[in-house]
Amino acid sequence: MDYSLKVREIHIQANQIRFVVDGEFEYLGPLSKPKVILYFENGEEDRRIPLVIKKIEQDEEEQTVIFHSDYTYLLDQLFWKSRNCGNDIRMYFHVLYGAYYEEYIPIKIEPELFEQDSLVYQCSIKENFLVFTHQPDWKKKLEQFEHVHSGWKIKKTLNKIYHWLSFVLALCLLPWFLFDGLLATVGIIDYAEGKEQAKKKSLLGKYVVHVNARLHYLSQHKISLRNARQEVVRQITNAKKRRFIRLFNRMKDSMPLEPRRISFISVRRNELSGNFAFVYEKIKDDKDLDIQMYLSTKDLYHMTNAEMKRFALLCATSKVIVLDEYTPYVHYLTTREETKIVQLWHACGAFKTFGFTRLGKPKGSPQKTAMHRSYDYVTVSTKNVRICHSEGFGIPTANVVPTGIPRSDVFFDEKYKEQTRARLYEQYPMLQGKKVILFAPTFRGNVKEDAYYPMERFQVGEFMDAVGEEYFLLIKHHPFVQTSHPVPEEYQDRVLDLSAETELNDLLFITDLIITDYSSLVFEASLLDIPMLFYTFDLKKYISERDFYFDFQSFVPGHFFYTQKKLEQAIVEQDFAQEKVEAFKKRFFDDFDGRSTERVVALLYKAMGE
Repeated sequence: MDYSLKVREIHIQANQIRFVVDGEFEYLGPLSKPKVILYFENGEEDRRIPLVIKKIEQDEEEQTVIFHSDYTYLLDQLFWKSRNCGNDIRMYFHVLYGAYYEEYIPIKIEPELFEQDSLVYQCSIKENFLVFTHQPDWKKKLEQFEHVHSGWKIKKTLNKIYHWLSFVLALCLLPWFLFDGLLATVGIIDYAEGKEQAKKKSLLGKYVVHVNARLHYLSQHKISLRNARQEVVRQITNAKKRRFIRLFNRMKDSMPLEPRRISFISVRRNELSGNFAFVYEKIKDDKDLDIQMYLSTKDLYHMTNAEMKRFALLCATSKVIVLDEYTPYVHYLTTREETKIVQLWHACGAFKTFGFTRLGKPKGSPQKTAMHRSYDYVTVSTKNVRICHSEGFGIPTANVVPTGIPRSDVFFDEKYKEQTRARLYEQYPMLQGKKVILFAPTFRGNVKEDAYYPMERFQVGEFMDAVGEEYFLLIKHHPFVQTSHPVPEEYQDRVLDLSAETELNDLLFITDLIITDYSSLVFEASLLDIPMLFYTFDLKKYISERDFYFDFQSFVPGHFFYTQKKLEQAIVEQDFAQEKVEAFKKRFFDDFDGRSTERVVALLYKAMGE
């Protein structure tokens, strides 16, 4: 791989370091973009964090990719468990581009501008890495610096005050905005969002979007007019409830830690299922364990006082806390040092970027957030993705353990597979004798509240006409998507929307072909050698906004298409590139023995003994 990487400038002030970096790589195609990872280690923890690329240009004629980065990192926010240890910090560059990956790259760091105040850190430049050494009395000096330079706190406070005052003013001006919207709708004044956007909306849609634009311009809030009051109430209520949870948690000082208590906490499910169910079945007969459950799909706004208290007290008194998804309430709390938090991450492998990997991207996690950083252990399917989860969660690589994923054990259980097939065929007899296509795309949007799938991009009627009578289509949208996929009446005897089914894995046992886009379903499907096609009409946009841990072109175990017609053609011609599935499977799973649950249980007992 031919490339050059140049650190142009380094600026260090107190606990902050700003890098200005330019890079030039060879061109690998429009979908491939170089990724540079900053690797820090302090003798106790390591930390991977992406170099935030501000500008990138691809020149197909010159066969080059040029990028520019200018970003400031907080050195005291790199580590979580050992951030006050005072050890030297060493920093290296790692590079990932296409299928190429190299650690500790031999880059000569000779910045054109190198400035440091040496207040907290003294930085020295070595051949291919940086060394940050804490200055004597650095904590005291940092406090003095923050006191002298406390203007940023005042600025932040004033900004908040201005933000809320502008929001209140916007609400006061709401009657005028409503009148203004009427004028725009009838064409007397220009539409706030532009004429092209106006053409795509109904009359009511134009009106609502115009008024929202006026509100957003003044207050930086973009809200539904019908929910203005509810939005304010929700924000105030959530702030109060966060304080209540912290208050309940402080009661831990007067309550003993239960050394044999293991608590399963989920805000993703209200019943025992998924990884939790497999682990619980293995440990439920151990009479020495005190097993507790907090299973709920309620968000903070809808939690009762009793639920908040139970949640906080379980976190305060448990020796081991087991999670299965991002659980924000955990990060509001300060758990005991003896308490171990184990994240049974629900997805196999590593696909879409998440957490701190999205630093600098729209709605990416800011470096200061505590989100995910309190995990003592995270279980994954293979050692090959440890660095991805370490980076995404902001935790040491050593905290990521390749045990395998408990719920994947069913793929090695022949009895379970036969029973599941029999149950599904009994429940849906129309599937027997058909070739079953499972359409299972992921959602668009950022969070559960704004999740959707553009249904118009997959026309069921056209698809069923193209593929023929031998196929039956199952539709399984992500649980966050609340809208049903429209199915023309004449095709309802060959199409089923099973989005309400709780266990997607079971559907794989009766599936002959999968159509997806960016869903982690591909990992489980590979264990059954199911052919896969990828309908990725918005791939370039998805890469720019969300991105992947690996190069998409070389990653996916099948062809990908930008149009539905090309997708249909591949099915008619039986062109699935199934030879890619075997290599994919071996890359993202270490063990094929159906004993992942046993390894996870062993890890929990280990955590309990620490």
